[in-house]
Order: sequence, then C-alpha cells, then structure tokens
Amino acid sequence: SVEKLLFVQMLDLSHNEIQSTEGLEAMQLLSCLNLSHNRIRNFSALDSLRHVKQLRVLDVSHNHIGKHSVDTTRYLCSSPLSN
Repeated sequence: SVEKLLFVQMLDLSHNEIQSTEGLEAMQLLSCLNLSHNRIRNFSALDSLRHVKQLRVLDVSHNHIGKHSVDTTRYLCSSPLSN
C-alpha cells in the first residue's frame, strides 16, 4: 500500500496499465514520477498529483492523453509528452 511508501522521492510506475493516480497524493516527498506507457487518457486522471508539492518531474509519455490546453501544461517543470 502507498502508506508504506511515504518517504519515496523517485518512483517508476511505467508499463503498469495505470489509469489514475488516485492514492499517490499521500507521497508528499515524491519529486520524480514516471508514468510512461500506461493507460492514462486525460489530465483529470492526474488530479491527485496536484497535492504532491515536491513533484518536479512527471513523465506521462506514451499514454493516450487527448488534446490539452496550454494552461494545463503551464504548471509543469518537466514533462515529456511525446507519443
């Protein structure tokens, strides 16, 4: 469970068929998260990450995220969004 991972700073969850980040908001020290090659279809699936204040690197490449507005990516420091 995520409760046992509270002090993790870097996490690679690539290639796991993940559709949502629900539950990851408990990982307040997380600074780098790899969610590439999953089943994330829109930015609302990443909503829980808004509460992870230390998150600086988010890789959501090779997901099926639809068109997004410029404002959505404005808050990201580093995010490869290539398909």
